Amino acid sequence: MSIRNSILLSFLALGLALSGSVEAKTRPHRAPAAAHQQRADGSSQEHAVVIHENDTPRGIAAENRWIAQNMPGYRKIGQALIQGQNGIYDRISVVGPHGDRKEVFFEISEFFGRYNGKLLGAE
Repeated sequence: MSIRNSILLSFLALGLALSGSVEAKTRPHRAPAAAHQQRADGSSQEHAVVIHENDTPRGIAAENRWIAQNMPGYRKIGQALIQGQNGIYDRISVVGPHGDRKEVFFEISEFFGRYNGKLLGAE
């Protein structure tokens, strides 16, 4: 292997190592998606439906879609913002076609307070 290739390979390895360490510092550890999705029924904070959006209006639309797809006939009647130990949650109160009331939890840390991926008010 030539010296040039050795240097390029070294820089590539260094870049990969640094990008991995930055990722580890900036993203909180979460359970693997497959394991998390199996129990993400929205019944509690622990089983909250995780919304993967980076924009508040799109995040809210995703919550509404989830409710429409998973709880046909239910409509929103209330909402609360909850700061939990593992994230920020929307607790949405819904009522069904026969008057039954339920609460659905969404984990919204990825989109809360963001517009087009940027924090609102940040410059």
